[in-house]
Amino acid sequence: MSTSTAPSSASSDADSLNHDENPIKAVIFDYGEVMWMQSRNVHVYRKIEEDNQLFDNSLIPTLVSKELSSILPKGFQEDLLTGIYTAKDFDRLFLSAYNRKFGSRVEKLKFFSATEYDHEAVYEEAVLTACRKLRERGVKTILMLDTYHVDEKRNGRRIPNMEKYFDFVIESCKEGVKKPDPRFYQIALDCADVQPEEVIYVDDSKINCESAAVLGIRYIQVFNSMDMLEDLQEILGFDLD
Repeated sequence: MSTSTAPSSASSDADSLNHDENPIKAVIFDYGEVMWMQSRNVHVYRKIEEDNQLFDNSLIPTLVSKELSSILPKGFQEDLLTGIYTAKDFDRLFLSAYNRKFGSRVEKLKFFSATEYDHEAVYEEAVLTACRKLRERGVKTILMLDTYHVDEKRNGRRIPNMEKYFDFVIESCKEGVKKPDPRFYQIALDCADVQPEEVIYVDDSKINCESAAVLGIRYIQVFNSMDMLEDLQEILGFDLD
């Protein structure tokens, strides 16, 4: 079951909230395992493998392989997500690791930089509906994600259609900081012009949630979408379906 936790300075029982003038002015959502579940998007990996004539079920094993970890520069993931490297930089290293792991001779591969597959992604429809309902009720919605620049233009990730659901999309690669750095959360607060006690933060990562709590932001740690939405509705005092 999803749990709703906050530091004592920011906590308040849902029943005590004045729903005529809701003190919650914004909800910040994480992306991976909140809006987008990897388990429901395996078909995207399969499509990339098929289009590039790769071995079946070979992308994810390469991502976690010693062949890849051994050639990534020190601190590469941090630098990728804070805008120093791009997805194209990663894809070059990934291709080298892939060929080494499978003894193949693939010459070109778009993986992290393959934005043409974004339109095939499956999102959590109940969460998207909740975002629309929040905006209808005047609650600002913020998508705050650790992500990367697709290419050397350094325009960020540009996930399609997110403007339909979010008032603000804040990307780590553009800001130069990532979760769980408290500065990243402060950027989100400043962007939406809200105070910590006026915000709910939604993420599956305990570390990320605890970092939000340091700033006085109430959080909901996500274990599944339905429980998270129930917790969010209880705090807000109105339905999100």
